Order: sequence, then C-alpha cells, then structure tokens
Amino acid sequence: MAVLKSIKQKEKIYIFKAFDNDKSESPAVFVFSRFPFADELFPLAKQKNILDSDFVKSFDNTQKSKEKLVEHIINTMIDNITNNRINYDLFLKECIDRIENLIYDNKEIKTINDFLNLPQEAVQKIAQELYLYAKTEDEFSIEEKKI
Repeated sequence: MAVLKSIKQKEKIYIFKAFDNDKSESPAVFVFSRFPFADELFPLAKQKNILDSDFVKSFDNTQKSKEKLVEHIINTMIDNITNNRINYDLFLKECIDRIENLIYDNKEIKTINDFLNLPQEAVQKIAQELYLYAKTEDEFSIEEKKI
C-alpha cells in the first residue's frame, strides 16, 4: 500500500524579500488564509471571443466593414494578451488574511486595502513575490507500507 507523506509544506506566514524586508530586525509578514489551487488563476479579465462580438454578427462584407473587422481582431488580440496578466488585487483579497509589522509613511498597514493604497510599484513587486510563493508546490513522497 502506498502512503503519501508530506516532506515540505509552505508556511502560512511569509516574510517577503523585496526591499530587503527579510533583513530587517522585525520584518513585515503576510499571513495567508489559504493558498491557491494548482489550477486556480486570477486573470485580470475574461478572454474575449472575436466571433461572439456584436460587430461580427452585424458584419456586412463592405470595404469599410472589412477594415473595421481587422481593427476589431487586432484590438481583441491585444485585450486577450493583456488579460493574461494576474489580478493581484483579487489574489491578495482571496488568499491573504492579514499583514503584520508593515509601516509606510508613519501609518501601519494591516489590511489588503491599506496595502493596495501603497505606491503601485511597491504593491506590484511585493504582490508578485507573494503570488510566486503561493503557487510553489508543496513537496510530497510516496512510501510503501507493508500490510
């Protein structure tokens, strides 16, 4: 009989490394309420289908309509590429319980909403690190158990 054993699980409390936070005497930490499932994504927006648009349904095959169709296809492709980006706001609100020991501009940052009001560059850098950490897999092994 095979027995699944945990070797290494992620910690719910994470000390981020951005801005040398991990080198501080009292580093700021994010406490996860949960980790995303392996197939769980946080897309910025839903993918668009060119053929489902109102424009294509009313296409009349004129030259002007053909030009608009090309423009519509290009714009939809650009939107879909952009939509593959991660919605860090949603990820943080879904997976982070609280923030500890983080101060910015003499104000303690405790909630995700507080955090999202920080300068965008800082939010992006820390959120990306948190997301990559959250998506790393726990390590398991199988061990044979004699019956």
